[in-house]
Amino acid sequence: MAAAESLWLLVPTAQRRDGGWIDDVLRERVAEAGQAGRLNAVGAFPRQRVEVLRGVDPAREVAELYYRRGWTDGLPVVPPTLGRVEAMLRATARDAREVVGVLEPLLGVATVERIAANAVMAGCTPDLFPFVLAALEGVAAPEFNLRGVQTTDENVAPLLLVSGPGAAAAGFNAFFGALGPGWRANATVGRALRLVMHNIGGGWPAAVSFAGLGQPGRYTLCLAETGEGNPWEPLGVELGHGPEETVVVVQRAETCVNVTGGLADVASVMGSAASLFTMLYDGIVTVVIAPFVAAELAARGWRKADVRRHLFETARMPAEDWRGSWITERLIEAERWPDWVRAAAADGAIPAVASPDDITVVVAGGDVPIPQCAYLPSWGFPPCRVARAVEL
Repeated sequence: MAAAESLWLLVPTAQRRDGGWIDDVLRERVAEAGQAGRLNAVGAFPRQRVEVLRGVDPAREVAELYYRRGWTDGLPVVPPTLGRVEAMLRATARDAREVVGVLEPLLGVATVERIAANAVMAGCTPDLFPFVLAALEGVAAPEFNLRGVQTTDENVAPLLLVSGPGAAAAGFNAFFGALGPGWRANATVGRALRLVMHNIGGGWPAAVSFAGLGQPGRYTLCLAETGEGNPWEPLGVELGHGPEETVVVVQRAETCVNVTGGLADVASVMGSAASLFTMLYDGIVTVVIAPFVAAELAARGWRKADVRRHLFETARMPAEDWRGSWITERLIEAERWPDWVRAAAADGAIPAVASPDDITVVVAGGDVPIPQCAYLPSWGFPPCRVARAVEL
């Protein structure tokens, strides 16, 4: 018979300023949502910093127990042992007890140590932890509106754009499959942020988060900007950071639409119902330009500003489509739309955004002669483009 082993685990959930645990609130919400059968161990944990779990196969038991406590995204997790958390903490100069933010909607206190526990669970290696901290600072900024993102019935997710020389060194993928599986940095940094939002902010689906359908980007939505071979200035530099700095830019994305084509095709998608919530909330959208398309445009003398201006001028929704949309007909009264939307509707067509500056342009993807671009519309208010330097 196999001998029992012990794991010393850093508890990944959070307390609030008053000392109460968010799980006590979530237990009630889970019961109200009819999820108690699946999450039948919510709140059943020792109310202390460290938990000792003993068993024949404790790692497997952690995965199952954490799932039933509601501490996972549904996928298996890496046990946040004290040794793993301490290794993560050695990757930053910050004190383990430092409070990075108090996260909406349940106001869990996000200390560096608790964030590290969730980064371990997500599968991050220590060298990726500074990127997690930068991303967390981004979503904790007031302009990100984390409360809205966590509680809305829309399918919004944080979008992480990594720009600068440290991205490639840390293993972030900006090449083939930049938005797909296979690269640990892209997958685990975005996942770590989601687990922090879940376990410290309390954004549990069906109990607190009421996104009607959700989206795959709620597991992770993270990509790097092309470095070498990018014909334009890096996004971080564009936003005021030095060329030597590595930056995580956080935005909100309601979905990701693949566009095989050039700027005219991107503009066609932007001028559709996909942009309605962007228009309603003066949102900032993201357009991912394939290296092939970027190189062709740069060869013609186009800069990023030219791309933004062209998309602003050509990505237009016909006013009759706007008036006939479900959102306009049944959800939002005409006077609640921004003035610029109503003025443009009177002229017959509405731009996807209020200004060319509300379009974030990044270059990413495989170096093939096929124009594989993407459009990520926004949701929510206020306009959001938060850049945080990574403390490498």
